[in-house]
Amino acid sequence: MKKLSLTLLLLLLAACQKEPQVDTAQTVQLQSTTSSAMVTDPQQMQVDLSVQGYTSTLHKMDITFLGQTIPYTYSDGKIGNSRGYNWWVSKHFALKSDLPKEKVTLYLELLEMAYPHYVALFGMEPPNIERQRIAVVYGSSRDRVREAMLDDGFLRGVHKTAGGETMFYNRAGYNFPSHREHHQRYIVIHETMHAFHMALNGHSTWAPNWITEGLADSVAHHVYDAKQKQLTVMVFDRAPMNYIETGLKQYYSANKPTIEQINDDPALKRGLNFFIIHYLLSSPERAQYFAYFVQQLRLANPHSDATLSTANSLLKHTFKDWQAIEQGFADFVQTIKPSFHIVSGPWEQDGNAYWLRNTDSNTLSRLDINPTSNATHPVIDFPAPQPSALINLNNEHQVAALIKFEPAQLQRGEIGIAMQGKLSEQTQQYRATFMGNEQANDDQLLKLLIVDAERILISENNISGFNSVQVALTTELKAALTTHKELGLNITLDHNQLSVNLKANSGTKIITQVFIIPFSGDFTHLLNTQKISLLSKNNNHAITPYLFPHKDDDDYTFDKSHTQLPNPWLFEEYSLLSRLFKTCQQYGAQLVGCDEKLSNLMKKLPIKANHAAINSELIILLNRYKTLLGDNGFSVLSGISASVHYHQGEAFLRVVNPTNFNLTLTAKVSFNNSKGLLLNNQQLNQAIKPGIHNIALFKIPDTKTITIEQTLNWQGLNNISQLHASATPFNGVELSLTQSKGNNGHWLFKAHLSGPYSGRTKGVLTLTTTPFTQPEIIKTQQHNVEIAPYEQKIHVFELAPTKQSQLITVTALLDVDGEEIRLVNKIVMR
Repeated sequence: MKKLSLTLLLLLLAACQKEPQVDTAQTVQLQSTTSSAMVTDPQQMQVDLSVQGYTSTLHKMDITFLGQTIPYTYSDGKIGNSRGYNWWVSKHFALKSDLPKEKVTLYLELLEMAYPHYVALFGMEPPNIERQRIAVVYGSSRDRVREAMLDDGFLRGVHKTAGGETMFYNRAGYNFPSHREHHQRYIVIHETMHAFHMALNGHSTWAPNWITEGLADSVAHHVYDAKQKQLTVMVFDRAPMNYIETGLKQYYSANKPTIEQINDDPALKRGLNFFIIHYLLSSPERAQYFAYFVQQLRLANPHSDATLSTANSLLKHTFKDWQAIEQGFADFVQTIKPSFHIVSGPWEQDGNAYWLRNTDSNTLSRLDINPTSNATHPVIDFPAPQPSALINLNNEHQVAALIKFEPAQLQRGEIGIAMQGKLSEQTQQYRATFMGNEQANDDQLLKLLIVDAERILISENNISGFNSVQVALTTELKAALTTHKELGLNITLDHNQLSVNLKANSGTKIITQVFIIPFSGDFTHLLNTQKISLLSKNNNHAITPYLFPHKDDDDYTFDKSHTQLPNPWLFEEYSLLSRLFKTCQQYGAQLVGCDEKLSNLMKKLPIKANHAAINSELIILLNRYKTLLGDNGFSVLSGISASVHYHQGEAFLRVVNPTNFNLTLTAKVSFNNSKGLLLNNQQLNQAIKPGIHNIALFKIPDTKTITIEQTLNWQGLNNISQLHASATPFNGVELSLTQSKGNNGHWLFKAHLSGPYSGRTKGVLTLTTTPFTQPEIIKTQQHNVEIAPYEQKIHVFELAPTKQSQLITVTALLDVDGEEIRLVNKIVMR
């Protein structure tokens, strides 16, 4: 974990190397359904991203409007059209929405920028993502989203306290906008993380709350710069929706719970979950253990009632010294000091700019920025503001802010910055645990406010020896503001004076206005240019603060050439490190000392200058492990997987080769009927290049099961294995209806019901007969049903023959692991 000085240095370096300026109008290539060039195949759609750590920068991407054409998604067959909604698709996502094109475009852009981070956090992509998309619904209101959910068979809308919900039954996220613009982005990133999670193996209940919600909240805890088309996820230290403050309040009010206690408590504690995720991912070694733990938990695939106990056991089994992990977590939380605190006002954040959502004309809203100089956690961990000709920042005694005025509000409102002195004792106590109340009115502030874009007011709050003063903006400066709407506020604090430099761009030159305010004493011991407050009232102007970084740690250089590295240490061979780590966990007895060796390498990983040497060591270890383990180490050393998955209901062999070397595959595929008799064979023999390969299998009628006897060869190692799979995919709860005649001549209607991926499912099956000609008394038959995960059941209804044509309807009203759904199947009897 980096100190404040290092973090701010990284942010400054990032700012000095500008991202490419992308014209918004050229970023998204929109295709119309009426165009002959319409692109809908995910493999043909483009997403051009740069990824550095937790930051994605979008250069160009394709979006296609489908209208009422329902795309192929992981919700296939369980999601449909709704009144006023249309479908739009990008490479990995399908969005059903009744929002305008601009919002649809924004949300698909955000999701594509988030996608590499979803993959990195789970260590894998959903199977068949090359040809299948993740479904997302974003309605214009809670009521409109509820309507879409009713259309998809749900009997309620999203929970009353939620801004969105991702449903187990169809693996789709349902979202609606709140009044907070930041939350509108947050909710789609959050809910789609759940949908991604479910797409991995059909459901998400194999993981406890602190993983499912913790990962979703952490990845959605973001900063988005619309101008740069840049999304930073997993942000620890930021202002709006501050989970640090939420977490500290929950931590201390619950008497400092341990990770084990949080895991075993099914109650949702967002802040505590957020802390666990960031703690486990904050060091390379813990991050490797966490990834290995998540993989083992997914493979264990516990049902929902066994998830907590399974996770508890696996945590202690995976992490070598569990007590050290618990102590480290306690230390981590108890040293957290957030840089941001919203004292008052509904502040929003766009990139590094902050603005008020409301236009309250009476209240001066305040946002404090107090970065800690000796923090052991990430501090202001998102890209720094872009350099500006209107900003002067040369030493630690300076602070600056760039104000961008809303044109229609240029002549009203107050906006500016304050340097903080001593905070009140009650405020300091409150900000340690965020329990109780603060007394912000007693804090010491020296405020500099631009009033009505015509004068600057310098006033104090609880500072003796200073008299409020004001200065009118010059005619030239006001004219420049009227034209370009931006003002640089540059402040220098000396021992006995305050220097203020205002700057605006006239279009041909920079207009400046400088004045000095003398002090009656030395204020440098009282005020702090690195601890500031943003102030605003009666406007939506945006203000971007600039703090001077302390350059006392030059070990790290922010290398912009790395464009596809979604790990926070920007290590190019992170995949190889992960494979070697997993190999050590599985074969530690044969690889004596491997854990200590890898641990020492991972301790060096945060320093970029060590990466080349670490990479060389990893290659040596790879060759050594290959020699010591031989064929036994094939799977974990290579990370290669070959497994059966499904596309449009048809089985295929998916081979993932994450290495830099080719793989040879030979296999015999057997197709068997329901009695186990062989129907046909298929021979496979091919070289597999690095990447993902979907290999088609024969489509043999009446096939029930598929067996694949395969041999894989990679770098001199062989793996012989046998795969067994159903010829058709399991898709959770589904209802189908068939008819046949019994020996007594009566009609038999068989309702085929499949169980969920996890949790209990119970309810009622009702058969109703409705004549087409003569009215009859309503006739129904019912079965109470209860079905276990992955179970298949058949419930039989019997009807005597009739000469009258009838509509046979079977309705299932089910509670699927807490989700109430309605399924209907019909047959016409003539």
